[in-house]
Amino acid sequence: MKKCVILSFIALILLSLSSAVLSEQQFEEDLHYFSIIPEQPGGEGDRVQITEFFLYTCPHCYQLEPHLEAWLKRKPDNVDFDRVPAMFNRESMMVQGNTYYALRLMGVADQLHEKIFAAIHENGEVLDTQKQMEEFLAQNGVDLDAYRKAMKSFAVKTQASRASKLAERYDVRAVPSIIVDGKWRATGLAGDAMMRLTDYLIEKVKAERGIVSK
Repeated sequence: MKKCVILSFIALILLSLSSAVLSEQQFEEDLHYFSIIPEQPGGEGDRVQITEFFLYTCPHCYQLEPHLEAWLKRKPDNVDFDRVPAMFNRESMMVQGNTYYALRLMGVADQLHEKIFAAIHENGEVLDTQKQMEEFLAQNGVDLDAYRKAMKSFAVKTQASRASKLAERYDVRAVPSIIVDGKWRATGLAGDAMMRLTDYLIEKVKAERGIVSK
């Protein structure tokens, strides 16, 4: 009986070690992540730049949000993060993307980002036009005059143009996509797996650049 317990304990250790190895090897290039060609500029010095491309109507982006928020609370101090709305040259997506930048310019994007996702995916609201978006924002206490002014601003137009150019440079064809330091594009995984892949690629970048982990 004692021998069986010992064998079971050994088997449990081997299973744990095997799971750890599988966890390290589960991410495959050209399947879960892809090289960005040509490689784009990343973070400066010992900084690593992470960029998430998202779309408010994307259910996978909505599903990723709580995992992404949890990751943001534990990410290394030398990792910088930015959200970029996907446009894909479609009018409804441009309205939503420009709205994100307008709200960020107004300083209220953090309060409304999750609410926009929830309105679409939990409440079934359609926010494809500026009129629909204005009705939603008004219900959530947003100053519409300030919103309209921001939507027409040079800053929002510049950021929207930059978002489209970045998507082209990074060859973003699906969302959510996470760009790691201008070198890797992670896509196709859900929830926590996507954030573990992001961590994996961050460590890969650090090793290649000789950055000491913080």
